[in-house]
Amino acid sequence: MLICTTNRLLRALVYFYFISLCGACLSPKDEAGTFLCLTDSYDREIKLDRAPEKIISLSPGITEMLFLLHAEDKLIGISDYCNFPEETERINKVGGLQNINIEKIVSLEPDVVLIGSIIPKNEVDKLEKSGITVIAIKEEEKLEGMLDVLKMLGQIVDNERVADSLVRYYGEKLEEYKTTAVQPPPNGEKCKNDGNVGAQNFAPLPLVYYVVSFGAAGDFTAPANSHISEIIRLAGGKNIGDALFTWNISREYLFSQNPDFIFVRTEDFPHFVKTYPYTLLNAVKENRVYPIESGWMDVVSPRNFLAVEEIKGKICR
Repeated sequence: MLICTTNRLLRALVYFYFISLCGACLSPKDEAGTFLCLTDSYDREIKLDRAPEKIISLSPGITEMLFLLHAEDKLIGISDYCNFPEETERINKVGGLQNINIEKIVSLEPDVVLIGSIIPKNEVDKLEKSGITVIAIKEEEKLEGMLDVLKMLGQIVDNERVADSLVRYYGEKLEEYKTTAVQPPPNGEKCKNDGNVGAQNFAPLPLVYYVVSFGAAGDFTAPANSHISEIIRLAGGKNIGDALFTWNISREYLFSQNPDFIFVRTEDFPHFVKTYPYTLLNAVKENRVYPIESGWMDVVSPRNFLAVEEIKGKICR
């Protein structure tokens, strides 16, 4: 039987706080002597005199997108949680969320440090007192927020051409998913889209459960206001966590829902399907539990589109 440790649960929750990123309010690059002016998620006006050449990222999502923007050579430091792509293994690690290594960050002499707004304000103050420019980026819970961040990061690293191309591509994919995804029907009925725009046939929506954590530490899943719920909806399913307001889910509620499909992190899959009482769920008994890469689900990034395709391919067969 798998016993979920507190550390594992903390790691999972850290990702969810850290994962989504929202574009700050950007002003044109037209002020004399100013490369870029923006307002970050701490409502501070940030001015950059030039495009930064040395960047530290304390957000997994930001780090992924900097690689997509061909700005990986600018990364001189990243958080302990930044582990994708594999090239991140060669970049200096500067700590986690509550234990960032201020001394190491200062010693690397970055032009800018990019953080998620979960980083404590007092830690930001310490960095700024050392003369380091910090840009805090607000967490979002929608995939559209990822497009805003791509655009903003493109401006920060002075590669708007690639950023605009990525925003256009993923924006079109998102609209495609929204067009073909199931829309809530009137009067509480359930329906599914048969693939033809505007043509919907009434049928039960498949109930989907994404396992954030399980076992002795408790059961956790994604609530309605999460990007994970959006992923499930875009894939054509109904997230059983949509009735929840927090990430924890009771066993009673889980078994009352008895989801049609269960998705669990690849590394947790072998243990979950053999662990009581989850073995009593219909999806487990009928082999409708599927492993999925945690990075596709847990971090708001373009890899979320891989998760949509994966889930859609399993529940719409």
